[in-house]
Amino acid sequence: MKKHGGKTIRKYGKYKVINCKYCKFIHINPIPSSEELEDFYQNEYYQKTKPNYIIGNEKDIRYQNYTFDEKLDFIESKISGKQKKILDIGSGPGFFLRRAKKRGWNVLGIEPSPIAYEYAKKQKIPTVQKFFHEVNIKQLGKFDVIHMYDVLEHVNDPINILKESYSLLKKGGIIIIEVPNDFNPLQEIVQKSYKKKEYWVTLSSKLKKFDHINYFNFKSISKLIEKIGFRIILKESTFPLEFFILMGQDYIKNPKLGKKIHSERVKFEECFKNSGSNEDKRLLYQNFAKMGIGRTAIIYAKK
Repeated sequence: MKKHGGKTIRKYGKYKVINCKYCKFIHINPIPSSEELEDFYQNEYYQKTKPNYIIGNEKDIRYQNYTFDEKLDFIESKISGKQKKILDIGSGPGFFLRRAKKRGWNVLGIEPSPIAYEYAKKQKIPTVQKFFHEVNIKQLGKFDVIHMYDVLEHVNDPINILKESYSLLKKGGIIIIEVPNDFNPLQEIVQKSYKKKEYWVTLSSKLKKFDHINYFNFKSISKLIEKIGFRIILKESTFPLEFFILMGQDYIKNPKLGKKIHSERVKFEECFKNSGSNEDKRLLYQNFAKMGIGRTAIIYAKK
């Protein structure tokens, strides 16, 4: 069994959030077993933790497709060929793959939730209903691109997933990883200014379980990806939502503000897109990434 240990950041019941000196990133301890995770994601995640996830994202699909297109535009500028293959690990209801398929990609998703799988199936998105560790990767073949959105924070062995992803990519293939950017400089400013605890440490109050197992930021996810053998070719952030709190819109204290600030963030980005200045927005977000800020960290890396 792998060793874990390090400075304790926060305690909740039997769990500790630790800065693990062995893994070199922050995670909870003890780490949930595969059996616990299987029960959670097959029977509870879409049912109780995020029951409105699918319908909510469908309502917001115009903006979602806008973010998907940015990723696809970049990788299409780096990868040529008519039979481009993309694997989405933790593909959920298939929204990203639906967009990629429309743009001519040969797509495959891996998703453990039966609810998300059935939704993807109705959208005619080829999907394997399994956890990634259950899949015989030798039967999958090789891919030009692997995409992981909000996955590595949920799994009990992110290092192994990255290693196997490396083996699944063709030479010169690209991996896209997007994770919450936690324990970042703006969050620390919010903490000090509003005297909050680590509000980004996610615990389901209903289920009394941690939702996120691992907590990455630009520094820790970059080091981990490079340790596996990838070469990072681009870093981008998403809008630093902490800006809203620092300007007085405390969506942590008042969750009803969530929809409002999301709408404002969308308007901000659409102004760039509609004025033909989207590359300026991307450059801004790339500079945010250099500063270590932004709500999520997006890393593009090549094998």
